[in-house]
Amino acid sequence: MRRQHTFYCIAGSMTVYVVWMLLQWHGQISSYENELENPVVRLKNIKRAAYKRGLLADEKSFILDGKPFVVLSGAVHYFRMPQEYWRDRLLKMKACGLNTIETYVPWNLHEPEPGRFNFDNNLSLTNFLSLAQELKLLVFLRPGPYICSEWEFGGLPSWLLRDPVMKVRTTYPPYTKAVVRYFDKLLPMVKPHQYKQGGSIVAFQLDNEYGAYFHDKDYVPFLKKQMERHGIDELLFTSDNSEGIFKQTLPGVLKTVNFKHVDNHFKDLKRNQPNAPLMVMEFWTGWFDWWGEKHHTMSVQEFSETLNEILSVGASVNFYMFYGGTNFGFMNGGYHDGHVYKSDITSYDYDALIAENGDLTPKYHKAKKIISQYYPNAISNVQYSFPEKYSRKAYSPVEISTTVTLWDSLQLIQSIKTEKPVTMEMLDINNGAGQSYGYTMYRSEIDFPDDRNILIGGLDKVQDRGYLFVNQEKATKIDDSTKSNRYEIVYKTGQEKRIQIDVLVENGGRINWARFNDQRKGLTGALTANENMVQGWTTFPLEMKPDFIGKLSLSDLWKQNECKTKLGSPTFFKVSLSIDGDPTDTYIDMRNWGKGVVFINNKNLGRYWNIGPQMALYIPAPWLKKDNEVIIFEEIKCSNIVSFCSDPLLG
Repeated sequence: MRRQHTFYCIAGSMTVYVVWMLLQWHGQISSYENELENPVVRLKNIKRAAYKRGLLADEKSFILDGKPFVVLSGAVHYFRMPQEYWRDRLLKMKACGLNTIETYVPWNLHEPEPGRFNFDNNLSLTNFLSLAQELKLLVFLRPGPYICSEWEFGGLPSWLLRDPVMKVRTTYPPYTKAVVRYFDKLLPMVKPHQYKQGGSIVAFQLDNEYGAYFHDKDYVPFLKKQMERHGIDELLFTSDNSEGIFKQTLPGVLKTVNFKHVDNHFKDLKRNQPNAPLMVMEFWTGWFDWWGEKHHTMSVQEFSETLNEILSVGASVNFYMFYGGTNFGFMNGGYHDGHVYKSDITSYDYDALIAENGDLTPKYHKAKKIISQYYPNAISNVQYSFPEKYSRKAYSPVEISTTVTLWDSLQLIQSIKTEKPVTMEMLDINNGAGQSYGYTMYRSEIDFPDDRNILIGGLDKVQDRGYLFVNQEKATKIDDSTKSNRYEIVYKTGQEKRIQIDVLVENGGRINWARFNDQRKGLTGALTANENMVQGWTTFPLEMKPDFIGKLSLSDLWKQNECKTKLGSPTFFKVSLSIDGDPTDTYIDMRNWGKGVVFINNKNLGRYWNIGPQMALYIPAPWLKKDNEVIIFEEIKCSNIVSFCSDPLLG
């Protein structure tokens, strides 16, 4: 009996070993190597890996685990909402009939300084992926390095620009070295979340819309090799418009297309890859907004006609955006239309199927109805019910209590001295990362020559916008609309000959599309006084990080509010908001203010500007508590009260 038992054990072990060798040959065993000493666990994992064959695009339809599959996906970004709302938004997407979600990964948030990574709390990508898996949602992951997404610098970290000749999105060695370090951290984290290894990710994108950029034919192949080096063996894909999809073809990489209307996009895609499934990676359900323009929308009829056209040909779809969320902090991007720089607004509502505050929109219900007509099981298998709108409250107005001038607040900032002005990225702070976001104040002193006026030149070197102050009095506004790059300082009889000039510069958001290498912010060149270069600068990086706001809040700089409608210089305002009971979502109404930034409990809600379209900032309930502190940085004009509203004011 012992000999027979031994024979069975040997035979069983050989069977397990042979299966293991076959799977290792196909690259499907890597995530289980640490469990191989346990034969029972090993056999279970081998069976699981064998069953999970992944998403294939080798035929005219997708194949998942050997069966035809249509991708019904929606874009939702974990970093554009509090983590407390992740489950709510994903459940709503699933209830609409989706089987997949898509998310970008923002490099600039995850590696704020070279070699210092942050994947905690609201940036815990692995927790987000685990939640998707728990809810039985597949994932299309778009890890960049570049993501566009109307996000600051398209997700690229600003410290790349410390290299004066940086060439992003190419195989320029300093850039690829940074990408390798980032992927060495990111890809091992997401590798176990691949579908073939029991996770939720079925596909990875290589960069984003590179065909529209295409400065280096070796760049996307370089990214593909990085994926393969880290054991990423799910489907790889690219996305582009019709023109971009013809730029480059890589073996084993699926091409997908982006559009607002079908037009000839599917025909072009078929012509380029006739034996592959059709997929629109970005079906634009609305559009983003920028300051000074109207709120962009797409009608429900226009939306439904395009969705019907997509699904009627059996194509797969990813709604961009299904839920947009918010560009909290200084994370909005910008763009240049060839004439004027424009900054994107804080809200990323996008006129999407789920509103910025989580409400279900008419588009949501229309999409659910259309999906149920083509794929009835997608809806019948999911039973969730949600209110049309969650409760929100317009809290009672509160009076401004105290203020701090910009000039006084500079006492809390470590200044930097240089002979010439340098851009914020080149400032020697943040462990060699420079300044990434916020404002920068440049200060110097000059003399009136022979009691004559002084002509300040070079104001076109301000990126993106700001003000020139003379002896701490506002002299002129500076931005792309400024008619002249010069300003004359008039000498007044009896005036002290030595004067102080300050230039406050705001980084309004680095461009996220097309122009990348010239995105350094602050003073990008020298200023002149009567054609002579101004030298000897003191620079204050006004980053407005949580530690600065906390230090400012606790300082003894605050004085009793004596707000005048029009401000002579930018000022910080502070109020307290008390809440009875459980906090609810709300909006802070900024219609009576000018331009600036709002912080609540040290969290940066984002920018506001009275040129619209956005006139209120979204405050999610998880960021509120019983006693709250609101700090407002205002540049132009103020109000004596802070008001709240229960609905968005998007124009």
